[in-house]
Amino acid sequence: MRKLALSLTFSLVFFSCEKDNQLIIENTDIPLISKVIIAGESYYEYLYNDANLVTEEKSKFHYTRHIYNDKNQLTKSDFYWDMSMASSDSHVSEAAMNRKEWVNPFNTVKSMIHAFDYNENGQLIRKTYIRLSDSNSEYNEFTYENDRISRKTMYWQNAISYYIDNVYDENGNLIKESKYRVSPTGVSELWTTTEYEYDNMQNPYQSFKRLMNPGRNTNQNNITKETYTIHFEADQWTEKVQITEYTYDYNVNRYPIRVNGEAEYVYK
Repeated sequence: MRKLALSLTFSLVFFSCEKDNQLIIENTDIPLISKVIIAGESYYEYLYNDANLVTEEKSKFHYTRHIYNDKNQLTKSDFYWDMSMASSDSHVSEAAMNRKEWVNPFNTVKSMIHAFDYNENGQLIRKTYIRLSDSNSEYNEFTYENDRISRKTMYWQNAISYYIDNVYDENGNLIKESKYRVSPTGVSELWTTTEYEYDNMQNPYQSFKRLMNPGRNTNQNNITKETYTIHFEADQWTEKVQITEYTYDYNVNRYPIRVNGEAEYVYK
């Protein structure tokens, strides 16, 4: 009887844990982008886990791996970049541009780690940047309004360096980002603004919303116009206002399949 009781207790605990850790499947109503093709060549590729969350972002020059907990919260991202592209030696940078093999964890040293912390409501409250080449302290903290990130405050060496205020439309699209520089004495100065306009179609990158970047990954619709304005003193060759426009071809489900007649989205 004692053995039977212990067996039943173990079974109850086991199945209770199994139930608590049951897989939560997301993005069941969003087509998952598998690759982006430009000029007939694959430029970006994406892999997903069983919960339909993006786990790998691949390209010729960088690779990212995302790790989630059992609540589907992003806990860590590992970044691998081909830093030789930024080399001052033209031969080195040219060789990087002409590389054939894509960056991956086996041929490139890890460049950076992003670590994520959440509050009891599941909201991201801190994002920490861990550079493997130095020990400088860098992190972001987040403020919310109507369950959306309204401000991102950026810290460098434990002091505020910048902050970004976000404004959304009634559909949840990010329509304006205002970036402020904060001086060592605490004085804020408007640095740049970015304003967005949208179509009324569906944004496939919503399947990336767990990456917690307001904008492309959270917008309901697709960006048609982006206006970037510089408010600080820049050199005479820098345009104060820079405008980028996007046009799309769509499938029957109202998702884009082609951007500016060049980049093609391929879905799983």
